Amino acid sequence: MSSRSLVRPPVSCSAAVNGINGGLTYSTCRSRNYYYQYSHTTNLQSSPVDQMPLPRKLRKSIQRNAYFLTQKRKFVPHCSSDLSTSCREEVPNYLSINVLQDQSNTKPGATRKVLVILNPNSGFRSSRDVFYKKVQSTLKLSGFKMEVIETAYAGHAKVLSSTVDLQKFPDGIICVGGDGIVNEVLNGLLSRDDFEVAIRFPIGIIPAGSDNSLVWTVLGIRDPVSAAIALTKGGFTPIDVFAVKWIQAGVTHFGLTASYYGFVADVLQLSEKFRVQLGPFRYVVAGLLKFLSLPQYRFEVDYLPASPGRNSELRPLTKKCHEQLSDDGKVRRGTQINGRIEDNWVTRNGEFLGIFVCNHFCKPAQGLLSPVIAPKAQHDDGSLDLILVHGSGRLRLFCFFIAYQLCWHLLLPYVEYVKIKKVKIRPVGNTHNGCGVDGELLHGEDKAEWQCSLLPAQGRLLGQDPRALK
Repeated sequence: MSSRSLVRPPVSCSAAVNGINGGLTYSTCRSRNYYYQYSHTTNLQSSPVDQMPLPRKLRKSIQRNAYFLTQKRKFVPHCSSDLSTSCREEVPNYLSINVLQDQSNTKPGATRKVLVILNPNSGFRSSRDVFYKKVQSTLKLSGFKMEVIETAYAGHAKVLSSTVDLQKFPDGIICVGGDGIVNEVLNGLLSRDDFEVAIRFPIGIIPAGSDNSLVWTVLGIRDPVSAAIALTKGGFTPIDVFAVKWIQAGVTHFGLTASYYGFVADVLQLSEKFRVQLGPFRYVVAGLLKFLSLPQYRFEVDYLPASPGRNSELRPLTKKCHEQLSDDGKVRRGTQINGRIEDNWVTRNGEFLGIFVCNHFCKPAQGLLSPVIAPKAQHDDGSLDLILVHGSGRLRLFCFFIAYQLCWHLLLPYVEYVKIKKVKIRPVGNTHNGCGVDGELLHGEDKAEWQCSLLPAQGRLLGQDPRALK
């Protein structure tokens, strides 16, 4: 055999890109069925991809990779030409922009101008980190042009939304915090002179507060990253807006979630004393303290059922419970309200542990079981859901909350559930006369009378429920 004997090389695979705009140098796996070298000192020079005897699939894959690197080098000039070294930017920004724009309902490259109102004291005071570290970059990449304002005092968000130039931020206001800041923004908008425009002005929510029931119930979102993605996809969700009016003072407060009276409103007032020290846990501490010193709550309740002629959803109390609670629960006909005659008003008088008027089914964002207080309520059905918890005493209250956690509370004989158009509630005696609306406490004086009813127009939330889209 001659001195230029054939020597089989070791089996190895290597690939290198030497110059993107030039030819692609590639050394393939030398298998025993292909070619041999003449000696150990012979330098191998690989031919261009198109001239190499490679399998067709492998050759096309190499060509695609070369094209990708060529395009990538145009945007990332500091990218090394060797695949063994990584680029300074692993994922170019333009790739992220394209991905977000593909998922969005807006036109690619469109700029959306919004005002961001951030409550730095929400929850565990982590709303700054939530927005700047988890949310801001996502919104910027998807084309949002934002002006961020942090609230400095209670009610600041209401002042901002009532005085801001809406034409400067035509795509909406984004609230970073809990349900409280959303309620402030809503009431600020609805206190403007251009009411018809303000009620339709879109509101976005980034959950970062103690309670985020609204965005979790209506949009099915409970974390800030998912909320940001929902905002980038665009779209709106219509939602009913209700008004709670203090009749004697002529003061009206608006809400999107629920208003409540009795024990829960009492706990809300007490919890404000522990806001700074305990954060979201203040409700637990206030609830325990109020449970141990539980007072009696007496109310007069008048409500107008949603279906006056056929109220199939009204579940009457049992006879035993009726005798224990009230002897004058009756239907009043021909009641004069605001100068006109309204029929089929229903009256309930007596002791109530709690009264809830819900705009949607009110699922809490915290907790393992995520119970709902009003399972038949919908955020856009044009009606309110009234829940009356009759009676008094710690045992009855304890049984109600245990049943509520298991979603069995509507089966209790002292719980009444009905869909209504409006309701009037009057505290009697020394009963706590405050009212809670979306986590905000309204203080009444003397014998305050509250009226809750829906507005004729609907509001709009930024984003859509992913479950509804599917």
